[in-house]
Amino acid sequence: MALDNLISVTFTEAELKELDDALAVLEKVLSGKVINLTKEQRMQYGRVKYDMEVWVNKTSSYIYNNAPLVPAYVNAAELKVDMAAHAILNPRIDRLSGILQGMVDTNSLLGADIYNSCMSFYRSVKVAAGNAPGAAPIYNDLKQQFPGAPAKKTTPTK
Repeated sequence: MALDNLISVTFTEAELKELDDALAVLEKVLSGKVINLTKEQRMQYGRVKYDMEVWVNKTSSYIYNNAPLVPAYVNAAELKVDMAAHAILNPRIDRLSGILQGMVDTNSLLGADIYNSCMSFYRSVKVAAGNAPGAAPIYNDLKQQFPGAPAKKTTPTK
């Protein structure tokens, strides 16, 4: 029985160059402007989106229009800069997230196709190892990937 091929994707050299050039442009533009947080830091800081964005916009409006009420440790000018950059990045993050998710999902399907084909070969060579010339060394090499596989139980002969 043939395996279902979940996906088939190819890229031309020109397409790969376009992708790499586009990534290089992104890296160049974002150089010195983006920060890479640790996993722990990502958990510490949230992303302002949706309902929180409405509250933040409302609150920042109060800050800009009620200077006497703004504590000295809140920098309204820096808040404006942060808000502008935040508004610029959000739609681009959403676009890139969609692109990245598509790439990750496609790669997952490709990985499933690859794994299924390799496992089918592995199972076939395992069966052939007992009687097909050259199959045993291939099987012995490939089975090292699965060291926890239980040894076959043999029933003692009487």
